[in-house]
Amino acid sequence: MCNAHQTPTTNIQAKPDPETLYRRQFLKYAGATSMIAAGGAIASCATNAETGRSQFIALSPSEESLAQAAAQSWTDVKRQTPTSNDPRYTGRLRNIGSRISQGAGRADQTWDYAVFDEDTKNAFVLPGNRVGFYKGMMDFTDNDDQIAAIMGHEVGHVTGAHAQERYSQMMLGQLAIAGGTILAGSQLSKRCRKETSQRAYNDCMNSAGRNTQYLQAALGMGFQLGVVLPYGRRQELESDQLGAKYMAKAGYDPYQAVRLWEKMGAESSASRGPEFLSTHPTPERRAQDLSDYITAQQKLGSRGFEQLDIPADA
Repeated sequence: MCNAHQTPTTNIQAKPDPETLYRRQFLKYAGATSMIAAGGAIASCATNAETGRSQFIALSPSEESLAQAAAQSWTDVKRQTPTSNDPRYTGRLRNIGSRISQGAGRADQTWDYAVFDEDTKNAFVLPGNRVGFYKGMMDFTDNDDQIAAIMGHEVGHVTGAHAQERYSQMMLGQLAIAGGTILAGSQLSKRCRKETSQRAYNDCMNSAGRNTQYLQAALGMGFQLGVVLPYGRRQELESDQLGAKYMAKAGYDPYQAVRLWEKMGAESSASRGPEFLSTHPTPERRAQDLSDYITAQQKLGSRGFEQLDIPADA
């Protein structure tokens, strides 16, 4: 794996997180082809220009599967969820998105924005510069600067190549789980062949099959907790800081990102689960980390916001 050295959207409702649901759907589409793609994958470690961090990216002849999965998920979520045509929402989002993409140096790219006509307090981004906001999220904010904070965060996922990184981790994890399961199954099968009666052999093989399934499930959970989720938290913090950078460059007040997360924390503290089992850091932590980062960067004047400063325990 790469040396992931460091250089220096949270759902607030109790009902299932739409962002989580659509991302699971996206990973399902991507996962359907990831094992095939992995067979011809080319592992690449490169330093991301925006984050300064070395990333493991698996390229393959089926690399387009990621883009196809994102396009399909975008189509599905827009078909399944009503979208708003109210210019007070859509026009506002496009204007803010345009300024943030310019601040990120991506104004020359095509961006697709959608406002979903639901009260959910959430937003998301898909590969291909597809950004979705829910009306509930826009209504929750106090001003354009706070919407820009969310937009900057989502754009940070794009410039940070986080989707490609997660996709690569998923491919590698599936291969590791498959390899571990096959090895364990082979060892159990050898043990069963030592049985002297057909009945004992059959019982042994049935038990081996169950044990292999348990092992596969355990390996999958271990991979998720040990690799995917911690990386997810780091990516969230990277996107927060990138978002603050893009806000500053676009003329927004980056401290409004701190105010936004403080507001989210006040509303969501009673309903969320343990932080270590979430891809999203707690709102309180995000607010504090962002406040520290913005204060330090503004002290640097014109040299500020050129590097990230992710906490060591992220």
